[in-house]
Amino acid sequence: MTAARPRVITQSGEPVVHFDLDAVESEARDEHFTFTLGGEVFTMQPPEDADWRVVDDISNGAGLTAFVQELLGNDYEKFAKHKLTSRKLGLLIDECTRFYGITPGESQASKRSSKSTRRR
Repeated sequence: MTAARPRVITQSGEPVVHFDLDAVESEARDEHFTFTLGGEVFTMQPPEDADWRVVDDISNGAGLTAFVQELLGNDYEKFAKHKLTSRKLGLLIDECTRFYGITPGESQASKRSSKSTRRR
C-alpha cells in the first residue's frame, strides 16, 4: 500500500482543486424525451443524469422503482397511478435511451469518438 500524497496548499491556505464537479453542467438538449400514457404527457430526464446510487441499485438487480422515480422526477406520482406492464416499461426506457443517444453502460461522449477508435 502506498502512502497518501501530501496535499498541495495555496498561499491562502486552501488545498489546490484539480477538478470541480459542482461546475460541471449537463449538456443541454433543445428537446426533452416526452411520452404519453393514458392520455397524459410525461417527461423523462436522460438516464445518464440519474443519481449514481440509484443506477448502482438498478445494475445490482434492485431499485427499479427508484430508477423510474429518478428519471421522471415531478411526473412520477401521476405516472405511478397508471397500470403498466414490465414489457412496456422496458420499451419506454429503451426509447428514452435511444432518444438521448446512449445505450446501457455507454455515455454520450463515447458515441462522439472518432470512427477510427469506435468499436465495430
